Amino acid sequence: MNTRGYLYLLLVILVSGQIRAQDKHDFVWILGYNPSNPDLFIGGNYIDFEYGNPVIDFLYLEYDMDNPVIMSDSYGNLQYYTNGCYILNKEHQIIENGDELSPGFYHDLWCDQSGWGYLSYQGMLSLPLPGQGSNYILFHNRRYESHDSIDVMYSIIDMEANSGLGKVTVKNEVLQYGWLSRTFQAVRHGNGRDWWVVVPQEDADIYYFYLVDPDGIHGPFAQQLSDTWIPGQTYNLMCAFSPDGSKFVRLGGDQPAAFRLYDFDRCAGILSNPVTIPVPDTIMYASWACFSPNSRYLYLTNEVERLYQYDTEAFDIGGSVQLIGQYDGFLSVYNLPTGLHTMTLAPDHRIYMSSANGVNILHTIHDPDQAGMDCDFRQHDVLLPAHVLFFLPNMPFFRLYNEKDGACDTLGTQTPIVSFWRSGGDSTNGPLAVRFTDLSYYQPVVWSWNFGDGTASTEPSPLHVYDAPGTYDVCLAVCNEEGVCDTLCREIAVATTGLSVPVPDAETPVRVFPNPANEWLAITRLDGKGEATFSLMNTTGQLVVQRMLPAGRYADNIDISGLPEGIYFWTMQAGQMQLGSGKILRIR
Repeated sequence: MNTRGYLYLLLVILVSGQIRAQDKHDFVWILGYNPSNPDLFIGGNYIDFEYGNPVIDFLYLEYDMDNPVIMSDSYGNLQYYTNGCYILNKEHQIIENGDELSPGFYHDLWCDQSGWGYLSYQGMLSLPLPGQGSNYILFHNRRYESHDSIDVMYSIIDMEANSGLGKVTVKNEVLQYGWLSRTFQAVRHGNGRDWWVVVPQEDADIYYFYLVDPDGIHGPFAQQLSDTWIPGQTYNLMCAFSPDGSKFVRLGGDQPAAFRLYDFDRCAGILSNPVTIPVPDTIMYASWACFSPNSRYLYLTNEVERLYQYDTEAFDIGGSVQLIGQYDGFLSVYNLPTGLHTMTLAPDHRIYMSSANGVNILHTIHDPDQAGMDCDFRQHDVLLPAHVLFFLPNMPFFRLYNEKDGACDTLGTQTPIVSFWRSGGDSTNGPLAVRFTDLSYYQPVVWSWNFGDGTASTEPSPLHVYDAPGTYDVCLAVCNEEGVCDTLCREIAVATTGLSVPVPDAETPVRVFPNPANEWLAITRLDGKGEATFSLMNTTGQLVVQRMLPAGRYADNIDISGLPEGIYFWTMQAGQMQLGSGKILRIR
C-alpha cells in the first residue's frame, strides 16, 4: 500500500473510532407540562446542547414531564422521552407499544387521572444497550398502594423499528420486588462498554447492583455496607455517582442533617468506605447533591434555601464545607418562589438547578470545578419559555470510558477523543472579549485553538480579545496521550456590544430570552406600567419584528423561525420611556 493509501486508511480508522465514541445521549432535555400555551408560559422547553451553550425553544407538549427521562442517540439526536407513563419518539407521538408503563393503582392515579406523569423521582433511568445498536433499556418502578414496596422493572426500546420512530419490544418486566428506594442510578463499567445500575434499599445501608452487558441484565448483587442507614433519618431522597465513577453519594431526609459518601470500584461494582458527613443545618429537607465535572467538588442543596460545596479530596470532608449561596427571594412569573432544589450536570459542564415550585427559571453553577465562590453560582440565571415541573432529567454521565490499563480494561478498545467547546462574552475584559471553554472528553492532553483571526492558543480554556466585530470560524483540535486527535470548528459572531447579554437581575423591568434563540423569543415585563412596544432590528437597523404589549400584559412569545441567523438588537419602549434594550443571537 502506498503512503497516501496508508494515511487514508489511518484517517478512516480514526474517524470511525470517533463516530462510535460520541456518546451524546444527554444532549437534548425536554422539560415542562401541558396544556401548552406559550402566552401563559405553559408548555415544554426543548433544550439542545449541540453548540455547547444550550439552545432553548418552546415545545408544544402533550404530557407532563415531572420526572423526565430523555434519550438521544450517540450524535445527540433525540430518540425518545418518557414521563413514566408513556414513551414518546422524536415526532412527539407515543411509540408502538409505548403506553401503559408501570400499570396499576398509581399509573391510573398519576397517569390517567391527574396526567402528571409517574411520580418516580429518580426511579426512571435509560441506557443504550451495550453491543445492540439502536436498542435501549428503560428502568422504571411500580409503586404499590400500600407504599411498603416497589417493583424494579425494565422495558426495551428498538429505535430502528418503524423507520426510526421506535417500538417497545419488551415491557414491564419485573427484576426485583421489595422495600426499595425509588432512586435508580447508573455508571459505566470500567471496561468502557457495560453499565452498573444500583437500587438502594429504603432505610438501610444495602444496595442492589445490576450489570448490563451485551448478554443482558445480570443480578441483583446485594451489598450491605453497615448495619443501619443514618440513625434518625426516615427516608431516602436521592443518590448520584461522580462523573469519573470513583464516588457515590446518597442523601436521606429528616434528622440529623447528614449524608453518606462512598468509594466505588467500577470494575468490580463494589461500594466501600462509607463516611457520614454532616450538613451545617438541623434537618435534611428537599435536599439534592451533584458532583462537579472533575469529580472533586460535591454540591448540596438543603431546605430549598442553601447551596453548599464540599471538597471530597480534603482530609476532613465535612470540615471543607462552604456556603456558596442562599436563596435571594426572587419570584418568577405568577409570583412563585424560586428556591434551590434539584441539580443535574449538563454537557456544557455547568450544573443546572430547578426550584421546588414549577417556575420558568433555572439556577446555574457556571464553573463547578472551582473551589468556593469561584464556582460562580448564579440564581435565576436561565429564563425559560415555559415552566418546568420540579425535577431535571435523571441521566448518568455518558462520557466516561474505560479505565486504561486497569484490571477490567479487557476489551482492547482504543481510547477515543472528541473535541467539544463553548464560548461566551466576557464583559470584564471588554466588549470584544470571548471566553472559550473546553468541553472535550476522553482525557485530552493537547489543545490547539484557532480563533479565526490569525491567532491561536494552546490553553485548554483561553480568553481571546478580537480586534474588530465580525463573524469568525473558530476551531479546537485536541489530542490524547496516545496521539489520537479530533477537531471541531464552529462559526461565532462577535459584535461591538459583546458576544452575549448577561442575564438581568431581579430589578430589570424587561427580560428577553433565550439567548441564543432558535424559533421562539420570550418577553417578560416586571415594570407594571401601561402598554409598551417591543422592537427587534437587524444589524443594519432594519425593523424586522414589532409587537405591542397592552397594559397589564406581563409576557409574550414571538416566533422568529423565519429570521436569518445572526445578531439582532431589541428595545422595549413605553411612551417616551425606554424600559430596556439588548441583543440576541439567532441560530438554527
